[in-house]
Amino acid sequence: MKKFMAMLLCLLLAAGLTTAALADEAETEMVPVLAQVPAGWAGPCCWAWSDDGANAFEAWPGGAMEPLGDSGWYYIYVPAFVQNVIINANEAAVQTAGDVVEAGREVWIAVADDLTTTVSYEAQADVEIPEYVETYTVHAYVPLEWESVSVLAGESEKAMSGGEEGWFTADVPVTVTSLTFIGNGGAAETEAVSVEPEEVWVTVYNDLTTEAVYEDPEAPDAPPVTVCAQVPAD
Repeated sequence: MKKFMAMLLCLLLAAGLTTAALADEAETEMVPVLAQVPAGWAGPCCWAWSDDGANAFEAWPGGAMEPLGDSGWYYIYVPAFVQNVIINANEAAVQTAGDVVEAGREVWIAVADDLTTTVSYEAQADVEIPEYVETYTVHAYVPLEWESVSVLAGESEKAMSGGEEGWFTADVPVTVTSLTFIGNGGAAETEAVSVEPEEVWVTVYNDLTTEAVYEDPEAPDAPPVTVCAQVPAD
């Protein structure tokens, strides 16, 4: 009976923590960050964090920014707690020094050739910002001869960034459940891969077959965790 009660207590605690985490995630307000970058800056990304050290993204160089139509600006949504922003590009080879911004406000950052920035909270282009769409992260490990990688997510083709340790990444809308991986500007292309709308790691083999998993294949094995609980004798 004691063992049963201890196990039940652990399950209830785990369920409570999971529910709280999901609620916090669901209630996070998102605001747009927009950037205008110098000519020659390819694939701009945004790295953002709060004064207390909470990061908007899991890893540097941050989230890939999307072109805002033909305006010359790029945009990305970040949590409303963000108070500091760095814009970088060319696979993080160039970056700004970082700007302090007001939390919870739409912000426009113009980056000059000398890397100085101008921050504004007024629209700097007469163009509509697309509404926020929840996304999930797609990782792809591709053949070595693929110098560039993109993913066809629904009807939209997105460039994948990174390549560190062989993995490229991109964020796609949660409404997309079919992915096609494209290498070297279309010289190689996989069949469509059906996936669940959650973080996924896809290996593309030399014969263009694929394998998808939902746990980081390179993550170290977690050591066993012992949970102890003291319950009433009755």
